[in-house]
Formats: sequence, structure tokens, C-alpha cells
Amino acid sequence: MKTCAYCGSPVKFLDKYNYYCYFCTMKLKYEDVQENGKRKNLLPSSQPSLSDLNKSTPELMCLSTVELLFLLKFARKERSDLYHRRYIFIRAMKEGAGGFTEAEEYTFSEYEKVTRKCFVLENLVRERLGYYPTKLTESYIQTLVARMEESAKKDMVIQEAKPIKS
Repeated sequence: MKTCAYCGSPVKFLDKYNYYCYFCTMKLKYEDVQENGKRKNLLPSSQPSLSDLNKSTPELMCLSTVELLFLLKFARKERSDLYHRRYIFIRAMKEGAGGFTEAEEYTFSEYEKVTRKCFVLENLVRERLGYYPTKLTESYIQTLVARMEESAKKDMVIQEAKPIKS
């Protein structure tokens, strides 16, 4: 039986792409319709890659929270690496080495871009969770994934009322 992903109630078929939930009083897209009170799977089908950091803010807004957390972890690592590279150029220039000015300027430009991307990702995560994690470890993300998987296990099914004997 087709059911609403939000309340678990049976839904009415409208057309190929739409259903209607009378309890929620709203139209549902096909992807928001589940079977037999199952909950929607909120986990992404694949882990994002470093190239996903090039996505625009509107594109990032469409990603799941888990994907945003992975990207924030990537962006923070990239920012740290750029900071250390820039520091090496600055140290070399202070010690009299020439020819690093252009490289230092380029590194700073890239550092600024990735820092702004971190701000975007932190704010998108903050909108969803109410905060952004100051430290993102693999165990933090794995714990979140495990909680998401666990919360999807309990079906939205109400037992039939049993007659009360007096």
C-alpha cells in the first residue's frame, strides 16, 4: 500500500507524479510516497567528492545534510593545506628568497575562496542542525549515519484498535 512519507497514512493516487495525503492535507511528489508506512531513506546514494566543492550555493542547498558535512570536512582540510602552503611562501620570502610573490598571492586567493566555501557549508549545516560542528571527525559522521539508519527502521504503523471487554 502506498503511504505518506511524513505520517504513514494511505495516500490517494492523482497522476503519474503526484499523490495526496488527507491527513497532512498536501500533495506529495512520487519520491515522497513510501510503501506500508516505511520512512524515507535520507542517506545519499554515494559520498560526495572533492569536485563537489565547486558547486554553487543553490546547488549545495539541494544536498543532504550528510553530504554537506562531508564537503565541509573536505573544505576545511583544503583550507588548512592552503594555509600551510602560503605560510611556506611567506617564510621563504622573509628569508630573502625571491620569485614567490605571485605564488603567495595565488595561494591567498585560493585560501579566501575555500574559506568562503567553508562559511557557506557551515551556514547550510547550521540551518539544518541548529549548529555546525567545530570539529568534524570520521566518527562524528559515521555516528550520524548510524542514527539516520536506525531512525528509518521503525515503520509508521498504528495497530488496529482492540475491542474493550466490559
